[in-house]
Amino acid sequence: MNQQYRNLTISQRIAKAVSDSGGRVFYVGGYVRDKILDRNSKDIDIEIHGLTESRLTEILGTFGEVLTMGASFGVFGLRHYTLDIVMPRSLVTGEIDPFVGYREAARRRDFTMNALMQDVLTGEILDYFGGVDDIRRGVIRLVDSNTFLLDALRVIRAARFAAVLGFTVDDGTREICAAADISRLAKERVYSELETALTKSPAPSRFFTELSLMRQISAWFPEVPSADTDILDMAAGVREKSSYMAGFMLAMLCHGLPQSQTERLLSRLTNDSRLTKYVLNMSALSDVLAGMNDDSPELSFLRVFDEAESPEDLPLMSGILTGDSHSDILRLYRERMSLPAVTGADLLRNGAATGPEIGGALRHVHSLRLMGVPKAVQLREALDYIRRGNHD
Repeated sequence: MNQQYRNLTISQRIAKAVSDSGGRVFYVGGYVRDKILDRNSKDIDIEIHGLTESRLTEILGTFGEVLTMGASFGVFGLRHYTLDIVMPRSLVTGEIDPFVGYREAARRRDFTMNALMQDVLTGEILDYFGGVDDIRRGVIRLVDSNTFLLDALRVIRAARFAAVLGFTVDDGTREICAAADISRLAKERVYSELETALTKSPAPSRFFTELSLMRQISAWFPEVPSADTDILDMAAGVREKSSYMAGFMLAMLCHGLPQSQTERLLSRLTNDSRLTKYVLNMSALSDVLAGMNDDSPELSFLRVFDEAESPEDLPLMSGILTGDSHSDILRLYRERMSLPAVTGADLLRNGAATGPEIGGALRHVHSLRLMGVPKAVQLREALDYIRRGNHD
């Protein structure tokens, strides 16, 4: 039984128990929107109306262990289910209010397409703000202009939804977004929206297009106007073949940028050292590879692949940037790397003394391995290197 089916089944059981106690349960948010769009949605949220927090907790306890980490915000869960169970909150105070009413509960949502509520038992959809029509027209429109900017992340979310769904932010919403101060948002929240746009959208360039139309590109992405964002839409077609989808898409975004600009952009967005290392390495090497031609020595190509954090991703990048994937070089590189290599133990067995010369010798003969030189020849060269007193 897959997780979504289990979540839907438990939702219906909860809804029946809540109904028997005089309450009502709705699917809310993205699940209802995606159902109308005929899109698969892994995340299922249900909202409970008409019951006190204590009564709801009592009911949930009959279905398993209740998770209460977000209980102060009216968010509960059940162990072994990936289901968010939420209580409505007051638009004015932000406090849990199970009797606030359906319309006011929906008013707290960011966009009309996310303000839909569907009765879990009957299937009835409550649409107080024209969300169904906006979905059909492909429009992203805010629910309440007075409260929309209580969370400035909604500006970034608008751009992300535009990219992922292929929708357009309506003019009035754009103008309100333009007035927001998004500079104080936590980088983790901004990066999460960016990552979703880069890895889930068929046309990630729309994320940056919408931010530009909102006049909000400079707050988090001042380097991007000089980047080739259209290349992202080509990269989206092959990203699932990459070893590290988020890193791959960010490296494609940063291709052609000076390293200093790439470093500033990454430090602004993330503290993830693995991501930063991958993007800096792969964006730089993809540019190096794009600048090479058929007259470049074979060893030069091999050295580029040898320096890569993910040699397998370089052909994907090169194919997009130049039309030549250099997949033949990758095959050759893998062949050469499968050849026996000299090790430190080999050098010690042949009389080398422990010391920094060992590491220097191994680095020195690595090029010989890239050239396909047999291990015996590599070993002689490494020992000669040590005897000459070289070390680095």
